[in-house]
Amino acid sequence: MYKVQEVATIAGVSVRTLHHYDSIGLMKPSNIGSNRYRYYNDDDLKLLQHILFLKELGFSLKKIQELVAEGFDATYALTQHAELLRKKKERIEKLIENAELTQLEYAGGQELTNEERFSAFSIKKTDDNIKMYMDAPSPVSAAETGATGEAFAEQEEILEEVNFTEPEPAVAQQEEVAVEAEAAVATATKKPEKEEEDLEEINREGDRIYNAVANLMHLPPEAPEVQVEMKAYYHLLDRFYNCSPKMFRGLGDLYANDSRFARNIDRHGAGLSKYLREAMYIFADGLADA
Repeated sequence: MYKVQEVATIAGVSVRTLHHYDSIGLMKPSNIGSNRYRYYNDDDLKLLQHILFLKELGFSLKKIQELVAEGFDATYALTQHAELLRKKKERIEKLIENAELTQLEYAGGQELTNEERFSAFSIKKTDDNIKMYMDAPSPVSAAETGATGEAFAEQEEILEEVNFTEPEPAVAQQEEVAVEAEAAVATATKKPEKEEEDLEEINREGDRIYNAVANLMHLPPEAPEVQVEMKAYYHLLDRFYNCSPKMFRGLGDLYANDSRFARNIDRHGAGLSKYLREAMYIFADGLADA
């Protein structure tokens, strides 16, 4: 058990802040001693860590209270913390870059266009909607793929509709269950329906890319020959979906981590699914840096 002063020292917050969290019911001590001292245990400190993560992300105390009152999955919450903090990091890095370019401009360097001057400010700030913390993926789909939330739904639906290799019946049934469970949150990125002949063309091109990459596996995944195929693959998927670099990387993870899809892809070449993931990551990283 920790006294309030000890918690304040460990967490780097003030005693007054902890008293306030107690008074509003956000984080109450596990025990009040006969001397009226507040005592906190390890679980209390874990909750405090979540609160501080949310504060860092710009959530108001009111929003944090709503989340705590509703109850949340701490493991899933940490996944969201990390993802949102990465987005915040990217935004801050762009702001720093913008400030440095403007500093050079003031020192007599190249003049910025107005679009360049405000480009970093147009990046979306973190949304303080607690719904993103409440909508954890279903236990079945999360356990099967290692993916979470919307990214998982996007990946599953792509593999259901752009089925480059014909799965075995048992695999097809598993895919159908997974897609139906996640379809509601996958439609946001979906492009208009394609004609049947277009789907056949997409499937043929997908198989061509798989075979081509399988024949290039003696090269490192960053080799120009491999990355040419990754570019073709990215544009192929983008015909069907608004494929972002993040989504492309997530799809690579699904190929390598989900035995259902790895089994089918590896028919083109042993270990292709994992090699493909590495190549897709390299291509996506190049897009993100562009």
